[in-house]
Amino acid sequence: MSNADLDLVVEPRGPRPEPRRIAGSILIVAAVGLALGILLRQPTMMGANDISRWCTVWSLVERGTYVIDDCPWQSETQDKIQKAIGADGQGEKHYYSSKPALLSTVIAAMVYPARVIAGVPLEKVVLQEREPRWGQVPDETKPGKVKGVLTTPDQPVKWPVYIFYFKPVLIALNILPFWGFLVLFGRLLDRYAKTDWAWFFSLTAAAFGTYLLPFTQTLNNHTLAAFSAFFALYQFLRIWDEHEVSAWRFATVGFLAGFAATNELPAAAFVALLGGLLVFRFPAKTLAWFLPFAAIPILALMTSQYAAFGKFALAYEEFGTEAYLFEGSLWKTPLELDALNVPWLDPEEAARRGIVGESYGLYLFHMTFGHHGFWSLTPIFLFAAAGLVRLLRGSGKGAAALAVGLVVAGLGVWGVDLFRPDLLSSGGALHPYLWVGWVIAGLTALLGLVIWLNSIRDGGKPMAAVAWMTLALTLILFAFYTWNPKARNYGGATQGLRWLFWLIPFWLLMLPSALDAIADRPWLRKLAMLALFVSVLSVGYSTRGPWSNPWIQDMIEHMGLYSLRR
Repeated sequence: MSNADLDLVVEPRGPRPEPRRIAGSILIVAAVGLALGILLRQPTMMGANDISRWCTVWSLVERGTYVIDDCPWQSETQDKIQKAIGADGQGEKHYYSSKPALLSTVIAAMVYPARVIAGVPLEKVVLQEREPRWGQVPDETKPGKVKGVLTTPDQPVKWPVYIFYFKPVLIALNILPFWGFLVLFGRLLDRYAKTDWAWFFSLTAAAFGTYLLPFTQTLNNHTLAAFSAFFALYQFLRIWDEHEVSAWRFATVGFLAGFAATNELPAAAFVALLGGLLVFRFPAKTLAWFLPFAAIPILALMTSQYAAFGKFALAYEEFGTEAYLFEGSLWKTPLELDALNVPWLDPEEAARRGIVGESYGLYLFHMTFGHHGFWSLTPIFLFAAAGLVRLLRGSGKGAAALAVGLVVAGLGVWGVDLFRPDLLSSGGALHPYLWVGWVIAGLTALLGLVIWLNSIRDGGKPMAAVAWMTLALTLILFAFYTWNPKARNYGGATQGLRWLFWLIPFWLLMLPSALDAIADRPWLRKLAMLALFVSVLSVGYSTRGPWSNPWIQDMIEHMGLYSLRR
């Protein structure tokens, strides 16, 4: 069967073939068992990022407040702000987590019933006396000899109680969704992978070849956003490609996409793209079900932010202000990648301290093909890029090119307007007619979006709508993080470009199209296996601790090709 004929094959709807069923079950069990084993073995609190959220959970459960002053682990995180909450911003200052409040609030609600039933504080440490044991000590009566003595170690064994509260939370938020993700991804492969080669490779890549696996061991927002986005995509594909238009599917897509946006704020673009596509083709059900359910998690985020800070804005908005630069804050003397992200320093002061930022071009390179590169650390996505091109091919090339050009042009204008206002006015003050540029950018991007929607109004090629979303969201995110002055440190000490982890399911869905095309080309299959080898290597390198530098960065630092302040 030729590659051209493969595109015409009807997606299988019957029972999964026996080889796929057996191999798929083995792969999923192995990956989930590995993830669970790593989670149980690793420390529950791994670094500043997750400790910041655990402190809010502790404070809500034990003190009924978002103030984390009394949290026993508060000193171990730099991801916090210090400010006074009130109309005038005066009064006594307190510490708060700098993370969005919704996730911590949800976890506190999960933990609270167990805390009430057990009656044991989260911070309690149970001490267990050690048993006497035989040891060897020098024998004073016989030089060079030792003798056995029975001693009891002075230090008791310490059993932190929070482990028993928090580990089940991690299993519920990370391991169970990881299992569901692999199961449903396998079902999508039944529909979209035409060859066994593409089916087995794609499922193996999803199980062992992305950063979703190592990050299931730690509390974070990135895996939650990725799994939520995938589950939304799963139902979207049932609606878009299979015309399964039950109201509950629209509601599910809306809620999950909205929840993804509360965990990764740029995923609001995902909500907008989904809404635009669905309202264009199914206006009544989109307005009646998608939009209201998408609003629920977003309103929940706003409510929790207001409960924590008395306003809807996120703590991130105060990055570089006194709220972050309190006495003793590590942000006053940042090290390693954090030293690249000090927008509050004027150029002369930064030069005096030896802090040199990176150009936009260099920063973009390292986000794509450099030490934190989306494609260099996970090169299976190079093949996914080829699959994306195949899926877009033939779905209105002229309209597609025009749409992408207009959207990118609009984003470019926004990037200049929002992040470099000094280019448009003297002294860096906003020009009184700056809104005109924003309107032009918005209308340009909207025109591109309308052309795009019109080109796929009938549903288009299977998976093509997700391919368009993948392209648009990838461009949006790279533009956003390249020009955003408050996010110029690659996410800090972390394996991979964690800000883009929620796009991993999108790119995995692009794999089968490319792999089907090379199924009968041995040398390309060998290249794909090499890409999978490197991707799994990156995952293996990160399993000991996801809050650390990826192997490419460590390698080029040891070679003296890339230096950071340590």
